[in-house]
Amino acid sequence: MEGVSGQPSLFDVSSIVVVVTGGGSDLGLFMTKALAANGAKKVYILGRRQSILNQDTVIRIQCDATDQSALKAAVAHIEAETGYINLLIANSGSVPPGSSITELQETLYNIPMQDFTNTFHVNGTAVFYTTFAFLGLLDAGNRNGSYCNGRSQVIATSSIASFNRHISAGFAYSTSKAATTMMMKGENPTEEGAFPLDQIPAERAGTPEDIMGPLLYLASRAGAYCNGNCVLTGGGRLSVTPAIY
Repeated sequence: MEGVSGQPSLFDVSSIVVVVTGGGSDLGLFMTKALAANGAKKVYILGRRQSILNQDTVIRIQCDATDQSALKAAVAHIEAETGYINLLIANSGSVPPGSSITELQETLYNIPMQDFTNTFHVNGTAVFYTTFAFLGLLDAGNRNGSYCNGRSQVIATSSIASFNRHISAGFAYSTSKAATTMMMKGENPTEEGAFPLDQIPAERAGTPEDIMGPLLYLASRAGAYCNGNCVLTGGGRLSVTPAIY
C-alpha cells in the first residue's frame, strides 16, 4: 500500500535483523511473533527456553542476559552469521515473589538483600550490559544501510509500575523498572501493564496485538523520528491510579 510518503509501507519491517532477549515467552514471544509474521529478515531470540516458533527466520540462541560471557558469546555468534543487527529489544525481566499485607513488614525487612538486588540485576543491570554488548553490531547495522527505520535502535520493555505511586508488584520490581525507564530515555522504552479489568479504563484486558502494534510502529519507518518516548500500553490504568506520569 502506497503511503503519502511514497514508501510501499510505513510499517514494513521486512529488511531488519532483530535481537530479542527473552523472546521465547510472554511479551517477548508476542514481539517475536509480530516481527516474524511481518517478514523480518531474521529474529534472534536470546533466552533460556527452547523456542516454540518454527519459522526459518527465527533463530534461538541460549543466553542468560545477566551473564556477560553469555552475552559476548551471543554477539560473536550473530556477528559470524549475519554481521550486524538493526534492532535490539531488551525485554528480559523478572518479578520477585509477592506477600500478603500481614507479612508486609517481615517481608520487606527479612528478604535477603541478594534476592532484592537480583531483581535489579535482571531488570536494570542486564538491560545496560545487553545494550553495550550489542553496540558494535548496531553500529554495523547503521553502516549496512538496509534498515527501513534509518538508524539502528534499542527498545526496552519496562513497566507502568515504574510510574505507579501504589506499589502493586513489589518495591524491587517497581523501582528496578523505574531504573530501566530512566536509563532508556535516550531510546524508546515500552511501559507494559496488566491489571484487573474493573481497574482499566479501556474495559478489557490487554491482548498480544496491544504490544505488537506499538512494536511495529517503533521498529518501522513509521516511528523512525521518535526517540525517548515511553509508550504506555496499560489501557489507561495510570489515569485512574496515583502515579507520577
